[in-house]
Amino acid sequence: MEYITREPCGQDGCRETRFYLDNGLWFCRRGHQQLGRQVEEDPDDFGTQGKTNRVKKPVVEKTQKKYRGRQAHRLYLHTYQLILFKQCYALVNERGFPPQLQNVVRDLWALRLETYASKIADPADEDSQPEYFSSQPGSAREDTDTEGFKARGKAVQWPRLIDTLGLCYLACLLMRLPVKIADFHQLATRNDIPYYRVLNSIPRDMKEKLPQQYMALFETTSLLKCEDLHTAVYDLVSYYRRRFEMQIPPLNAPALFYRLIRRLALPVDVYPAAKTLQTLLGFTLEYPSRVAGRRKHLDLPEIQLVTLVVIATKLLFPLDGIQRHPISTQEPAAQAINWKAWAESQQRFDKRDAEAGRIGKGKEIFVIDQDVWAMNTKQLDEYMDWHESSWLDTSKEPGPLDSLFPLSSATRASRPGTPTEKDNVEDAIDAMLKKTSQSLESRPVVGDADEDIPRPGSYIARYRTKSDLPHLARVFYETAAKVTGVPLETLVHCVNRVEVQILKRWHEQRRIEHFAKQSMVELEGSGIDEDMDDSDGSDIDEDMAKLRKH
Repeated sequence: MEYITREPCGQDGCRETRFYLDNGLWFCRRGHQQLGRQVEEDPDDFGTQGKTNRVKKPVVEKTQKKYRGRQAHRLYLHTYQLILFKQCYALVNERGFPPQLQNVVRDLWALRLETYASKIADPADEDSQPEYFSSQPGSAREDTDTEGFKARGKAVQWPRLIDTLGLCYLACLLMRLPVKIADFHQLATRNDIPYYRVLNSIPRDMKEKLPQQYMALFETTSLLKCEDLHTAVYDLVSYYRRRFEMQIPPLNAPALFYRLIRRLALPVDVYPAAKTLQTLLGFTLEYPSRVAGRRKHLDLPEIQLVTLVVIATKLLFPLDGIQRHPISTQEPAAQAINWKAWAESQQRFDKRDAEAGRIGKGKEIFVIDQDVWAMNTKQLDEYMDWHESSWLDTSKEPGPLDSLFPLSSATRASRPGTPTEKDNVEDAIDAMLKKTSQSLESRPVVGDADEDIPRPGSYIARYRTKSDLPHLARVFYETAAKVTGVPLETLVHCVNRVEVQILKRWHEQRRIEHFAKQSMVELEGSGIDEDMDDSDGSDIDEDMAKLRKH
């Protein structure tokens, strides 16, 4: 065996310097295999032993893939700001909102950033002990520094994804735009503005450096509920009022009354009745400046709005089927709504997409596996197009098999039968209004002053729970609750509470009138009026008139 002298072996203290080659591997004379040594054969010199090269691992520089500490804080806020910009851009350029909306949202966000100044400033502490996000309340000192507003009993240290929609709505409220919270819920559900799978619209280099605990704040693991959006807006309004003493205007009541009455396909006579009730009850249709004790549903202005419309409708057009007779044809209650035909019109409005053979924009997210078996070709194409635009991450580099599964983005716009952007909602509402107006019925007029004749506004049924609602009343309550974006139980509770408040005011007025008449009779019987001059008598008449008026 031929040996070659090399450097010492070094394995297990072996100092052998003579080595031999076996199957391309070097072994010392004592049989120790030399790691990291090999023989590469030269193809041009077949049969030779080739050259011996040392294989070295490439030096990999250790880099930090995820940001930590203040870098992560700033990157999260930059990502959040980018989402706000994309939502405002979609609202202005695709949904027709005024361009000034971007400036208002930017100013609101700039004020909000002051809360996190202590976390994103002072870059000198970049390499100090890293700070991690926690959804639990921090220490007392940390809460004082951040001054985060309270939401559901926890100190919110970072802005939530739902707050992006709340900031956009708050900007619309400051601009007095006739927009409802349910509109933003619908925009997010229909994917008209980025909300679900919002990370798909974020650049990949930002997502790669953002820690997972921050990424989780942008993930939507459940469907957005409109009542949660109501709560988020209320928390934002409370925060800006307390922190910056910002004055929040009331709702644009005339425009929102019009939108709600038109969507419910009610006669226009409901509007003056609702305005009268608003004055009587003292509803300001604005968020309260301070709430003493537990927050109530009627503190939300949009719930006040829908409550007024429901009560005004019940007073003018009752749903209990009792025949009431007006005194003259000039009364708004001289006509009656055919509630059965109204319910059928609302049902056809809700099912207009299914009758046209479509899923309906915004309803794709509610599709379950059993629904797929009953879909036609158009509905399957519509569902796959929605899945492609909402869930596929197009920021990744194309793989080797992607060419076998081309996307349909290029052909989706030209596909026949695709729903329009507005989905013909306005035309459907106009058709529903026309049909409801044609179904109005006239009530027989009885001018007799007999008190036994039921008059409009009398004997109105009150419902304490949703189980007390009859069929037609339940359809009306459900439609009003769905349009406003509140649960049915909440609307029934608020309407019943306001009706009790109206009933107490009515009893108080009757009591004042009774005692006023009794006092007048006592004054006339005592003869005091004979000793009074004309001025004293006029003062008493004015006081009595004020009492009757109240």
